[in-house]
Amino acid sequence: MMSDYIQHGGKNNRFTSLWRRLSREKIDTLLLVFACLMVVTNHLESIAYWISTSAISLMMWRAWLTLNGRELPPRWLLLPIASLLMAAIFWKFRSFFGMETGVAMLILLLACKMLEMHAKRDLFVVVFLGFFILLTSFFNSQSLGSAFQVLFSAFCLLLAQLSFQFSEKIPSVWARCKIILNMLLLAAPLTLICFFLFPRIQGPLWGLPSDANIARSGLSDSMSPGNISKLAMSEELVFRVKFLDETPSKSAMYWRAIILSQYDGRSWTPAAQTNSQRAIKLAVSGKPLTQEITLEPGNNYYLFGLDNVHVPPEIDGTSAYLNALGEIRSVAPINKRIRYQVSSYTDYRLDADSDGQQIQSNLYLPRSSNPETRRFAQQLQQTYPDQKSRIDAVLRHFRQEKFFYTLEPPALGRHSIDEFLFSTRAGFCEHYSSAFVFMMRAMGIPARVVTGYQGGQRNTQDGYYEIRQSDAHAWAEVWIEHNGWMRVDPTAAVAPDRILKNLNATQKNTGIAGMVSEFITQNSWANEMRMRWSAVNNAWNQWILNYNQTKQESLWESLGFSTINWERTLIAIFGVGLLVLTVFAIPLLWHRTKLSTYDKLYFSFCKKMRRYGLTPAVHEAPASFALRLRGLGDLSGSPTQITSSQSHIIDQFIAIYLQIKYGKPTTNREEKIQQLKSLLKQLK
Repeated sequence: MMSDYIQHGGKNNRFTSLWRRLSREKIDTLLLVFACLMVVTNHLESIAYWISTSAISLMMWRAWLTLNGRELPPRWLLLPIASLLMAAIFWKFRSFFGMETGVAMLILLLACKMLEMHAKRDLFVVVFLGFFILLTSFFNSQSLGSAFQVLFSAFCLLLAQLSFQFSEKIPSVWARCKIILNMLLLAAPLTLICFFLFPRIQGPLWGLPSDANIARSGLSDSMSPGNISKLAMSEELVFRVKFLDETPSKSAMYWRAIILSQYDGRSWTPAAQTNSQRAIKLAVSGKPLTQEITLEPGNNYYLFGLDNVHVPPEIDGTSAYLNALGEIRSVAPINKRIRYQVSSYTDYRLDADSDGQQIQSNLYLPRSSNPETRRFAQQLQQTYPDQKSRIDAVLRHFRQEKFFYTLEPPALGRHSIDEFLFSTRAGFCEHYSSAFVFMMRAMGIPARVVTGYQGGQRNTQDGYYEIRQSDAHAWAEVWIEHNGWMRVDPTAAVAPDRILKNLNATQKNTGIAGMVSEFITQNSWANEMRMRWSAVNNAWNQWILNYNQTKQESLWESLGFSTINWERTLIAIFGVGLLVLTVFAIPLLWHRTKLSTYDKLYFSFCKKMRRYGLTPAVHEAPASFALRLRGLGDLSGSPTQITSSQSHIIDQFIAIYLQIKYGKPTTNREEKIQQLKSLLKQLK
């Protein structure tokens, strides 16, 4: 035990000794390298693996050169490296323009610049470029965790920048951290005032049109075997919901998004007139369920609401409409987080009085696809005379036969529905909904596929329901005469726990991620902490990220300003900001270092010496000034004649002042100060 302790102590001593042997310049450089590494970590999830690896490797090379006292690489080596990296950027993105391309280039240029730091101006280039790259991380995530990570990275950059500012003795790391904390505290009040009161505009301050169509994960406009099962493996948040009235059961939470009515033998796609704003034929009854939905950006057009929405929601900065199919659409892509309220009716009749021509399109099937399923549907049609009994027969078939609900179904061939129904019998919700709709159409019942989300998990901390990509679902709608479109979910016949609970209730977790998810689910403490963090993130989204022009106007109205003159408002804001700065500056000025009595006497002495043409230089210390005076010899030769007695007084004054300021403390200090005053009076 003792030998182990001595051994580890020796290692620590060697590390401490190595650290102490490093010069201050090396320590400051290593601190800057660490700060830049922290900057890059903010982009690890959004940039390609080879980009982050290249940047980190170049920075570690710089750290190795610093530790070993090696020279920086020459330009003939740096230029090919930088050119190769830029060529790789062009090869990956096929352009040097665009948000993602620009961020990747800046990260690599930051790493290259660290190997080419020869002057102090290069330090400022690296630091300020680091700050700019930090800002670009908010393109990818604006969560509370990302904000803390950016704040820590900015703190490291400020610490590195501050460390290079000291020319002589450098304070300890903790002392430098206290300086930065004081700077941030001084800036906080003005930051809060500007955040809440500075006029806000609709939309971002800048835009990148070439990046407007970047794809994000989410529901697709088409559905084929495997689409939704891949999406369901993601825990990415789609939207949050707060019910303002009563809360429905989880089995009733169907969040409709896309209607798919065209089938080509493999995939389901929307009808050609899906985006038409033709009026919806919806008759509702009963009490509405009002929801407040906070939708995450997805760069698509569809909005969500419980099945079924009667009136489109009002959204700040854009508008929404209901098409004839009952889908809620935005006129502009959702590329920022939005919040809206919508009311839904669970008791409704959709297209109950539609004519036959509109409904007949939902009977079409490709002639040569899935012949075995067609024969089976024809047998059911002959056996069961009415529509309801045929629907029940198909659901009973799913329930009684050995069908399996799985995220990893086997691959299917050309006649995918035939293989699924009569061979593999294993599939996810898209397999069951697709097969059900196909059989309905084969039996003469109009049917279509609906994709969206089902269920959601309630956060016990704030009462919001969280709907994630793992809640993605597909179900069916059948048209019954005089009743209209009715929802039928064949998945409920095979895996009822998927509808009553969630996906995890039907699927066994695998792998490390699955083990972690299962631990959090089964451990009440871990699950509560996860919900608390999610609730804090939701509050951050609601009150900080969603603070827009409408909320700012509401704040002004609550303060008694119903109509705002922005010109006067800006003047008032700058006036309040100036007042805040004054309030914080007065204590700093009040506690500034005061001159001692002998220093004041010395400055008075310097003023009198200017009359004799013997002014000390700005950089000249008292001792240097005294040496220069002695080098002049007889001061009577100065531009303004000084007598021998005055020359003696000058020598005596400087000698006493140097003794008081730089000599050892003595008991007769006040007596010497009185001598300085007396000598100063003798100089006229």
